[in-house]
Amino acid sequence: MKRILFLPVLLFVYLFFGCEEKFDTSQLPNPDENFSKRDTNYLEITPPFGGFQSPVAIIIGNDQLIYVADYDSNEVVMMDASGLILQKRKIPHPVAIAQNFKLDLYVCGETIAPNGRDTIGAIYKISLARFDTTINNVDTSIFYNHDLENAPMRIIRKEPERPRRRYVGISILPGNEFLVARTGPDNSSFVDPDNRVLIFNILDKLVTPLGELVTRASGGTAITDVNKLTGIAVFPSSFDFIAMQSNEGTAYGAIWMRYEMTPLFTGWVPKYDPAKPEQRTIDFIRPYRFVYPLAAAIDRRRSDVFIVDAALDSVVKFDRNGRFKVESFGKSKSASDALPGLENPRGIAFSNDCTLYIADTGNKLIRRFKLSIQTTCF
Repeated sequence: MKRILFLPVLLFVYLFFGCEEKFDTSQLPNPDENFSKRDTNYLEITPPFGGFQSPVAIIIGNDQLIYVADYDSNEVVMMDASGLILQKRKIPHPVAIAQNFKLDLYVCGETIAPNGRDTIGAIYKISLARFDTTINNVDTSIFYNHDLENAPMRIIRKEPERPRRRYVGISILPGNEFLVARTGPDNSSFVDPDNRVLIFNILDKLVTPLGELVTRASGGTAITDVNKLTGIAVFPSSFDFIAMQSNEGTAYGAIWMRYEMTPLFTGWVPKYDPAKPEQRTIDFIRPYRFVYPLAAAIDRRRSDVFIVDAALDSVVKFDRNGRFKVESFGKSKSASDALPGLENPRGIAFSNDCTLYIADTGNKLIRRFKLSIQTTCF
């Protein structure tokens, strides 16, 4: 696997460009607007999957099983494509899930602090397929047949000295390295603010925070400013990723970072940068477009991007060029005689059969949608 080198990439213009007057959120595009006039829209597959207290994250694993983080139940739930619950695993307050290509499951949640009373953020690893061990240079790995309830589980990261930090997003890079979105209230330190995107190696060890995204104690409205991270999503078979954050104190709720490797530079740069005049009108980087985006899903065939916004009760869809797509939808158009509209949706996933899954937290459901004109998934 190629080694990633980390070089500072923030230019002066990134730090100081973009101090526009704050956009009026009442002018945000309504995903439901003119919905009935379109030939193409997302229709719900019924029934939805129930039995949750507060589903806040969902993934379609590399094993093609569905994993849901149920925050209030303190559980990670494993399901098949029909919605049948196969197994559960207790983890305090899980908020994000990812699965690497060895089928190890990573979960961002909490654990008990050293004082025995409080909780602190933690990243768990569950070895679903095999638990790698070596004794006297002999491979003694133990194989597990997706026994979620009993598979080996350990905490790979916690910071008891910073008890208010939380890990809110995790996503896998090619080669099984992974990125983690960390957040917290103390961003006064220039060297180690709570809000960072972290990269871990294949041994689950922290390599470094990414210097390409910056947290400033005074806040900022440049494209690379982060202030309150909420999630992260890596593009399939790519080092590109999208980091999401609350729009509180920042202009851009979703930041699309592209990985570059040249003779002079290796690292991430914004795919769309308002510092470039020719890109300022791109829909994806419209300032204050999002309010509280929490998760993203990517269609690996078309590279379409879906972002779920809990505050807007909406799913916003973009094409690979950052253009807004009219298939986006919100609360009113996800409602029907049988089901309410989306309420505080917090998780999203897109499957190989082109089904869009949404963790509808407010309604305690996992909901499924497909395009109305879709007859095959290609």
